[in-house]
Amino acid sequence: MATETELLNPYQNNPLKKKMLTVIAVYIGVFVGMITSIGNGIFLPLAAEEIGGADIYPLAATLGGVVSVGAMPLFAYLASKIPHFRRQGLALSLLAGVLCVVLRALAPNMWWIIIPSVFLGIESAAIYTFGYAMIRDCFNQKQAGVYLGFIGTMFAAGQLAAPVGVAAIIQFAGWRTVPALQAVLWVICAIMVFAGAKISKEESQKISYAEGKFDTLGAIALVGVLGGLILALSLGRFAPVGSPVSWMFFGIAAVALIVTVVNIRKKKDKAIIPSYAFKDRNTIAMTAANFLSPFDSMSTNFFLPAFIMTVLLKTPLESSFALSLFSILGIVVSPFFGRWVARIGTCKPIIVWFSGLWRVVITIALIVVLKPGANLIVIDILMFLAGLYSTAGGVIASTGPQIMIEPKIRQQSNALVQLGQNFGGTIGIAVYSAVIAAYGLIDGMQIGLMIACAGAVALMISGLLMKKPTWQDEVPGPTLEAR
Repeated sequence: MATETELLNPYQNNPLKKKMLTVIAVYIGVFVGMITSIGNGIFLPLAAEEIGGADIYPLAATLGGVVSVGAMPLFAYLASKIPHFRRQGLALSLLAGVLCVVLRALAPNMWWIIIPSVFLGIESAAIYTFGYAMIRDCFNQKQAGVYLGFIGTMFAAGQLAAPVGVAAIIQFAGWRTVPALQAVLWVICAIMVFAGAKISKEESQKISYAEGKFDTLGAIALVGVLGGLILALSLGRFAPVGSPVSWMFFGIAAVALIVTVVNIRKKKDKAIIPSYAFKDRNTIAMTAANFLSPFDSMSTNFFLPAFIMTVLLKTPLESSFALSLFSILGIVVSPFFGRWVARIGTCKPIIVWFSGLWRVVITIALIVVLKPGANLIVIDILMFLAGLYSTAGGVIASTGPQIMIEPKIRQQSNALVQLGQNFGGTIGIAVYSAVIAAYGLIDGMQIGLMIACAGAVALMISGLLMKKPTWQDEVPGPTLEAR
């Protein structure tokens, strides 16, 4: 008769110290990733002042999401096919991120920042696939829920620290110091991952689920679909929507979509997005929710500072403070949400009540408040309260797939859910930018918030479609106290 240890996921047999090295490395990686993403708004224009490229530097932020579109399903396949490679895959991806930011730090011109930025998506894709999977497999469901919940804390901490931290570093040490420090932190993360939890090739076979070869054609087509749409909608003045270049990318996306659909119908469960992922209600519902959450948030996160400074005539510091308040609740509440999901086995109530209904309430309040002459204190209070729905939305990405989706389809389904997040923010920025360009900042904010409110209702509906999993979790491992 097999012992309890033999029945466990082999990752759970690692000493607690090694498992915690992996967990902390993922946390630091997430934090630095947020600093990199949010800090771009400060870092890039200041770099352009010194090395030129003021007309093209937004490409460095836009193109970063393209490679992750292909890397996400590839890493998910590897995480499922050869689980012992997760440690090496995560560490090597972190080192790829190091190379990218080192090139940015040494950049003689803006193209030396833009081109490496294309490959920064490799690091984030690895965190979302290899990193999340390792945390899930190192612990039983309840413990994993807590640790995955803390990822939301790290996202919130990065959002809170990035604006002030990046600005302070640049002011005292110059803009090149920012990517240099990011490189140091990612090197530390890679070392911690190599020293952290691992399993042998033989043990890996117990939890290997993916079959067949990687769907290269499907991956290329998927990059064409999402990458084409991202580029068509996000190149701004470099290639505005409606220009020949944007229509070219729309055309590429349309052709790639046809190839993707035909490929999935032909290869079915062996396609880049396996057909079983579309048959799993929770995967589809979480993908929709993970698209709608950042899509809605962009209505305020991206344009509220401009409204506060331009319409209310407040200082940049006052506008930054309003956005910082958006992150505070996430630092405290994320672990609670993660524990809740793990305990009840579903994120449905959190998505419906907090990410959905609460988002509707706050968005309606912002529609009423955001007008010329608005009281900034009231806006600050609403942004603080909005942090609750932002935190709930983060649970969809970090904890939901790892708890609600059965192990044999978890990695590929998780990749689909994460792609929803990647795409939602990009589409949100494009939609709200078009609205504000057409109607102006004051009326455009109102219309944009109405669109966001409709999206919040759709998000709540997607949560209602979720069902509690019927599959059984693995045999629970020893408690942390016992270890």
